Amino acid sequence: MQSDSYKTTEANAAKTMALLKDQNIRQLPKNYTIWYEYLTESNPDLVRRVNELMESDGKFTDKIASEIYSDFFTFEKESKAIQETNRIVQKSMDTVMVNLNATTGDFAKYGEQLSDFATKADGLSVTELQDVIGEIVSQTTTMSDNAKNLNNSLDSASQEISDLRKLLDEVQKEALTDGLTGIANRKSFDAALVKATAMSMETNTPTCLVLSDIDHFKIFNDTHGHPFGDLVLKLVAKTLTGGVGRTATAARYGGEEFGIILPNTELDEAVDIANDLRTAVSSKKLIKRSTGENVGKITMSFGVALYTPREDAMTYINRADEALYAAKNAGRNQVKHLQGTLARAS
Repeated sequence: MQSDSYKTTEANAAKTMALLKDQNIRQLPKNYTIWYEYLTESNPDLVRRVNELMESDGKFTDKIASEIYSDFFTFEKESKAIQETNRIVQKSMDTVMVNLNATTGDFAKYGEQLSDFATKADGLSVTELQDVIGEIVSQTTTMSDNAKNLNNSLDSASQEISDLRKLLDEVQKEALTDGLTGIANRKSFDAALVKATAMSMETNTPTCLVLSDIDHFKIFNDTHGHPFGDLVLKLVAKTLTGGVGRTATAARYGGEEFGIILPNTELDEAVDIANDLRTAVSSKKLIKRSTGENVGKITMSFGVALYTPREDAMTYINRADEALYAAKNAGRNQVKHLQGTLARAS
């Protein structure tokens, strides 16, 4: 008899395939993986991201699929990189070991010959001595050649490992970078938040979180087109990263939403930073290069929260999110922060 777990998995798989067909979504492994996770609701962050992007774009596109898959399933790419690294390192080490074993054997043989020569030299004739010396010279040449081969294989292995380290660094960086804007992605944001809150508790220093959202971005996208909308997202990302210090982390949190982690920052200072960023974004003139048309400006709403010791990450994020929605509900293009249970304008 099939287990309940198997039956559940089978039913979810069938629901996923039916959904892809019903929504006219291409039945690709990437799309199946995303929607299977969505239907099972095993990853709340993924469900939230899909809903946000669907609300913004109106339909599930290849672009949305690539963005979600990149942020939530990059472990597959990392795994492949690790496997490839292991294969190449093993191959390099095998070559080194072959040369090392050959050299070690030759060292032993060479030592024996020198020992024999030292003990027998006095009793050998000139002819015999010449023969022994000839063997030693030959063995010395072989030793030299093998030593060179060993050095060459070690140099080669060292270079390959160095190249692999760079490759792994690139893979890791790509896994933590938003493909469109080039800034930190949600995965990187989550890791940075854990690190920042842990440091805040350890050092008893303040840490603030800022969540921001581009006002009416869906309308902007529908009016001016997604390619121009992508340029706006890049402009916003550049403005936000340029407006915070090196210790801060600015990330694309999802869709048109961005998150900023501000270590060692008091609440009033974080509110000032958010207001400076809001002003910087709204001051940008948006011009379509293809037509020269001035499409006006964009504005952003910001929510700020100060970390409370021993607060879990989701509760902390939710507080910043509540402040953000308070800013949007109050008319947008402003900063709100939460102090206790009261949302106040800054």
